[in-house]
Amino acid sequence: MRDISEFIYGEEYVEKNKAFEEEMSRIEDKHLDFFKSREPRNETEEHDRLHNHYALRTASGQVQFSFNQGSDLPEDIKNECREAFHRIWKYAD
Repeated sequence: MRDISEFIYGEEYVEKNKAFEEEMSRIEDKHLDFFKSREPRNETEEHDRLHNHYALRTASGQVQFSFNQGSDLPEDIKNECREAFHRIWKYAD
C-alpha cells in the first residue's frame, strides 16, 4: 500500500520528506550526547529527541519548517536543521 502523503502530495514530496527525516536523524546522532543528557519530553522515550523540537507543515504544496515554541536547542543544532531543510526542500529564506 502506498503512503497517503504520496497520494496527496506526490512521489517527489515523499522522497524529500524521507531524505529530510534521514538528515534529521543524522543530526540527532551527531549530537547524541546532548540529547541523552536531557530529560525525555515524551514518557515513551529514554531521553530528549530532535523531533520534539520542530514541525513540518505542508499547505498548498509548500513545506514550512519551524522550531516549536519553547525549543531550547543550541543555535548550532538549529542552524544544522535549517540548512538541512533548505538543502533538501530547496526553499530560500
